[in-house]
Amino acid sequence: MVSTLSWQLNMQIKQLQVAYAPEHDRILMRINSAENQEVRVWLTRRMVRMLIPSLDEMMQKLLASDRPLNDEGRKALLEMSREVSLYSADFKSPFQDKNTTTPLGADPLLITQIELRPSGEAHNTDLVLKLVAGTGKGFEMRMAEQLQHGFADLLIKTCGQADWGLHFKSTSSIIERPETRHLN
Repeated sequence: MVSTLSWQLNMQIKQLQVAYAPEHDRILMRINSAENQEVRVWLTRRMVRMLIPSLDEMMQKLLASDRPLNDEGRKALLEMSREVSLYSADFKSPFQDKNTTTPLGADPLLITQIELRPSGEAHNTDLVLKLVAGTGKGFEMRMAEQLQHGFADLLIKTCGQADWGLHFKSTSSIIERPETRHLN
């Protein structure tokens, strides 16, 4: 039996970085908190292949949980939510890793188990993502709707760079901020 050393990210997530590391053929995910704590994990192709569809499905269900919608209605609601969330997200600021502490260690954890569940609060679309390594070390983080969409978008784009042959629909690639216009 493996004991689990869990670390719960009950702090405010300041930044999330997802990057493909070709020398490891893995995705490195770094999470930085407002308290300057950083967690680093490796995500394999197998883990990402399972995570993205589960994330999409869970987000659809949560958004439509209090609305009587069919599958197409849930998908449309998710697309609208995604567009709004990604429009206001900041993808340009550099990742801040100065003066951070790494409570789970400086080396990234190789994730072997992923659990995704609703926060459990009525009328709340937050999700809880639990990531656990084979060593038993792991953590949970709560993701609000905007973070869910940003995370999914980063994963999908990074999978394209990894050339893993995984194809996920992403509307975010066509969303760009409109240029400032003057209307007379």
